[in-house]
Amino acid sequence: MSFIVADPTFSFRGKLADRLRFLQYFPLPACNMNHTRGLISSAQALRQIFITPVRSSRVGFLASKPLQNAPQTRFFQQSRCLELRGYRPPVEKPPINEAIRSSFVQVVNDEGDLDPPTRLEDVLESFNHSEFFLLQVQEGDHDNPPVCKLYNKKEVRELEKAKAKSARSSKITLKQIELNWAIDAHDLSHRLKQLSTFLEKGRRVEILLTTKKRKRKPTVDEIKQVMQSVLDTIREAGGTQTKAMEGEPGKQLKITAQKNI
Repeated sequence: MSFIVADPTFSFRGKLADRLRFLQYFPLPACNMNHTRGLISSAQALRQIFITPVRSSRVGFLASKPLQNAPQTRFFQQSRCLELRGYRPPVEKPPINEAIRSSFVQVVNDEGDLDPPTRLEDVLESFNHSEFFLLQVQEGDHDNPPVCKLYNKKEVRELEKAKAKSARSSKITLKQIELNWAIDAHDLSHRLKQLSTFLEKGRRVEILLTTKKRKRKPTVDEIKQVMQSVLDTIREAGGTQTKAMEGEPGKQLKITAQKNI
């Protein structure tokens, strides 16, 4: 079999004719089958001549790196999108007193009408700053100055407290208590104390009276006693039923109660 010594410094990048000419001037010498290191077969030589190996350049190698990190990049982009989606810009409060950026303002009087444009300095000197403050309620433009209104600090604080109290009352937590019709006296007393505590704290309570599997069936007297005990506890805690009972006594019954406000 013929072999050719591989020259690693030689570059076969010419045309097909140049590569054939190379074979013409460099015949393949005969060699023993036990070839030494550094010799390649004729088939391998022809493959190297006619099939140029694809060599990745440094730039191509660097360009392929981001593909390996594509999942991390995509995760970062998704996280960034979620972060921006949940972002809420801060709400700017209307300026008051000296923070109003205008030399002239129009003040809303007690009748709800607008006074003529007045210098801001004169308006600020006309009231007691410990009891009142001037609030800009409408921005001005090129033709009209900002509209402002005088507020009493004490009245504003009371109004804010009333709003906060209303918000707390609208977020009353619902508590649930489950009772078995055949419950023993000790457990019933404990659950009724919980019911009374929840009602006194202003919580809305949902009492679920039901039967449990693999438990004995309650008697008629037990059903009447448990139901009457629940109703008496609601009344003694100052609560009332917020809606009609749902269900059937002795099977499953739901009572919803809340303390009177």
